[in-house]
This record gives sequence, structure tokens and C-alpha cells, in this order.
Amino acid sequence: MVADIINIIEQSEQRHRARKAKDKAAFRLAVGLITGDLLIAMEVKENGWSYHPLSSGTFGDRPVGYRTFKPTVDKMEAVGLISISKGRNAQAPQFDEGAAPSYHPSLATRFRPTQVMVSIADQAGVHHGSARKHFPQQLPNNVIEVRGKSTSVRGMKTKGKKLKLAHTEKSRAMETDVKSLNKCVAGFELEGGSFSGYRRLFSNGDIDGFDFQWGGRLYGVGDYSYQNIKKTERQKMNLGSEEVVEIDINASYLTILHGIEGYPLPNRDDLYSIGGYDRAIVKAWITATIGHHGFHTRWPKNAIQEIKDAGIDKPTGLTMESLQPVILDHFPMLADWPSQKVTCADLMFTESEIIIGTMLELMHSHCIPCFSVHDSIIVRKSDQRIAMDTLKDQFFRRTNIEPQLKVHYLPTRQTIAGDLRITERG
Repeated sequence: MVADIINIIEQSEQRHRARKAKDKAAFRLAVGLITGDLLIAMEVKENGWSYHPLSSGTFGDRPVGYRTFKPTVDKMEAVGLISISKGRNAQAPQFDEGAAPSYHPSLATRFRPTQVMVSIADQAGVHHGSARKHFPQQLPNNVIEVRGKSTSVRGMKTKGKKLKLAHTEKSRAMETDVKSLNKCVAGFELEGGSFSGYRRLFSNGDIDGFDFQWGGRLYGVGDYSYQNIKKTERQKMNLGSEEVVEIDINASYLTILHGIEGYPLPNRDDLYSIGGYDRAIVKAWITATIGHHGFHTRWPKNAIQEIKDAGIDKPTGLTMESLQPVILDHFPMLADWPSQKVTCADLMFTESEIIIGTMLELMHSHCIPCFSVHDSIIVRKSDQRIAMDTLKDQFFRRTNIEPQLKVHYLPTRQTIAGDLRITERG
């Protein structure tokens, strides 16, 4: 199939001389990887689009460099094999009369195969639903990424720029751990989801004192990673033809903060169930506060959206400030949040160490495959008990707190209680 596509491209070219052997190999690799990526996206993405920024700096750790990628996709578009929708920035809302307009990144350039490419694939036997079998995932070579501090312009948050990585002994050890996880997990077939490896992303790399201690979550490579699909869809996945369960930490950051500040965890099933308010409202308040450097005077847009997504109508007149005394009465460790030395990036790092430590222990000590979704893990149903014990133990080691765990599964296929919360040790 790839040979047919290359033939179509070459017949349309007006070259004065043939490609050198090295360039020809690079071109064939590029066509194969691009074709495979686009066909897989057609299978797993609802709208079928794949995306990639077109600035040359975003290709440093990719198997296909910018100088090969850009002319290749241009040629594929010219002969009708793919559609390209160019990326663009978005203008921030303008409130100050006469102020210069400001922009923030919006959409990366998107790519999608045309019916011509789909037909070529089908004729070659690469039928819809089989692309991932014909195009195996390629694990990333660079698995540690550092970005600068994120910024906000008129309420629009933009993640920090990717920084040049300066490895240390500490980051080398982290790199070894991530690569071993990638190699192990990639050896297991994940049905209903896609896995092409993890990268560990650190933040605030441009702040004095940075030493790979802020952020640190594992992010699945590729825009169609299993991490990007809805939790209800993840529950339908199979791991090695066996049903899966997703185990998450109830109020992860809040629980970690209890441990850091030396407060015992409240004895109730749901930490967010306080004051007679809907948990979605309480969670939105806490999430918005922990993600900020102080107390909000009004509801941020993302908090309002979080409440709406939960299908809840916020009571009229309920402000961030009016809810604050209720929150602080139940969670006194938040009272000095504006002056806290602990930040959201610190909490994320501790959480990432807990999750990665759990995955490594399950892999090395029990030969159990485990996938992460930031504050949760996905394992086979038969591994649920040992995975929960391991996660609890890893959490306790780093926080001296016994976390509440919640198990999610596809109810029609399970017989155990789904809303199971484990709070006791042992």
C-alpha cells in the first residue's frame, strides 16, 4: 500500500534527478509513518483528524524531521491523498479600548486521509479497523520533556514553551524508568484503546531551583492515546483479551495536601460531600483554588464549565467568596493557601511519583501490566486487588495518609460492587 502511494507521488513530481539512496529511504519512512498515523486516527478519532504543529522546533524528537515531513505532506495533499486544515492562533477577548490585540495558540495544523487514500488502503487489504495491526506503534526515544511556566492572558491559559532538556543524574534515572514502563506495557495488546508510549512532562523549567520536581505526569504519546477517550469508553477496553478496571484516587491533590500539612483525612466516603452543597460545586471550588496562587473573588470560567459538565445548576448568589468559609471550616489546611510554599506543581509531582511507583512495582514484582490516567491506573480485572494494595502502599509511603480508592468498570460485565472505596490498610 505504501509503495502504491509513493508511486502516485513520484509520478506527479517533476524532478531533474532521482533521490539519493539515503533521501529515498527517509522519504519512504515518512510516507509509511504518516499514512499509518492518519489511518489509525480515522479508526479511533470521532472526526478522523490527526494533528501536528508545523513549526520546525516541534520535530526535534520525531522519527521524521521537518525537512522531510513538510514537503511530503504537501505532495500528498497535492495528489489528493490527504486533506490539510492549517493551524491558527485565536485572538483573546478585547476589553481595553485602544489596547493592542493579543493572541494565544488555538488549533494545530490538522490532517485527514481522503477517500482516495482510504480506497487504496482497502484494496491493499488494510481494511478499516486493522490499521494498528499493519502499523505497529513506535515508542518515543525522548521520554522526558520540560516546559516553562504557563502564562495567562486575559483569562486564557497557555502552557509554557518546550525547553531544551539538560539531563542530570536524577532525570536519567527517571528516563530509564519511563522507557522500561513503555517497553513492558507495549508488549500487551490493549483492545479499544491506543498506546504508543509515555512521556513524562515537567513544568516550571525556567524557574530558579528547577530540579525535575514540578509536574512530572505521564502523558500518552499521540492524539489518540487511550488517555484521551472518555472514562466510560476506557471501561470497555480489554487488556490481553481480559476485562479491565480503572482505579482512581478520590480527591488526589486534596488528600496529598492533608498528608503534607499533617492533617488526618476526614472519615467520610466522599471528601467533597460537605456543607450540604453538591460535590461538583465543592470540587470545582477546590480545584480552581489549588490551581491558582490565591483565593478567587469570582468563579473562573473553567470552574463554571466543570459545574455545568456535571449537570448541576449553581445556586444563584453562591460566590467563591461566600463558599470559602464553609470550605475552610472542613479543610483548614487551605486557609493559608495564598502564602503556601506548596503549589499545584508540587502536588502533581507527588501524585506522579505515587502512580509511577505503583506501575513499576506491579511490573517488577508481579509482572502485572498497568496503564495510568494521571490520578488513576488501569489494570486487568484479575489484578484489581493487588493493584489496589500496591497503590495504597505507594501513597502511604509518600504522604503518611491512607487514600480512598474508587473502582470504575463496565457494570454489565462485572459482578463485584463498583462503588468500592478502600480506606483501611492491609
